[in-house]
Amino acid sequence: MARIAASSQGEARLRMLRLVRRGDRHDPRDLTVSFRFEGDFEPAFTDGRADGLLPGETIKTLAHKITREHGARELEELGLALASEVLARQARITRVRVELTEQPWQRVEAGGKPQAQAFVAASPEQRVAIVTSNGTQSSVVAGIGQLTVMRSAGFAPRPARPHRPDDTGASDGLQRLLVGVLSARWTYTSGDITFGVYRQGVRNAVLDTFAWHQSQSVQHMLYAVADVVLATCEEIADVTLSLHERPYRPADLFAAGTENPDELFVVVEEPLGVVEVTVERST
Repeated sequence: MARIAASSQGEARLRMLRLVRRGDRHDPRDLTVSFRFEGDFEPAFTDGRADGLLPGETIKTLAHKITREHGARELEELGLALASEVLARQARITRVRVELTEQPWQRVEAGGKPQAQAFVAASPEQRVAIVTSNGTQSSVVAGIGQLTVMRSAGFAPRPARPHRPDDTGASDGLQRLLVGVLSARWTYTSGDITFGVYRQGVRNAVLDTFAWHQSQSVQHMLYAVADVVLATCEEIADVTLSLHERPYRPADLFAAGTENPDELFVVVEEPLGVVEVTVERST
């Protein structure tokens, strides 16, 4: 006889724009929310009954209500509020996962001053929060996505080529250019901390280490970033970092009779390098 080993349901990509109005100053929050529920859904599969299921419109209304009430708070706090509301609403749901993504907006500068109510789309960088809860225990993961970075000197071994002494640094054995899309995820040890402060601290650690660390490889750089994050943020249990490299190579100007001392680069379509590492505290 067949039996159900595991099942889940949910809703994905609920898009919302929450305006936080503080007098004349407005702060837009461009949010995407996804839900995944686990629980006793067997009757829905075996008998076609709706026991334990939350209709899509109910989930959407719930998300709108909680975002209206808590949308001015940190992304992680909003996720905790959404998870708590779902578990309180349907007893058959035993575990809920809420994933939130925020796309920042940037204030328009007019007359040299940032405007309080006018915005342009910011960089592709995203803020991420993932909350998993069973009602008694909660896991909070935060992150940064689509952070595009570039370093134009002093990073990683460059491909073998004849060294020539000059004052450009070309003979230092270091790659001239690294461009990539970096993402970070980290797990908090508690759901009761000042999330905003830690998020900014992690972002600063990522960029500072990328800028200053004398890395021998992408792997070396990612480990250095994780080491700094864990050393400076005691409430973070582990951090996962990944870099999708956008490869460039020096343009070949030999046919044009022109030297190219690593100043003009062209995009290499493939292959794309991907490196990922998870670093946790040693016991």
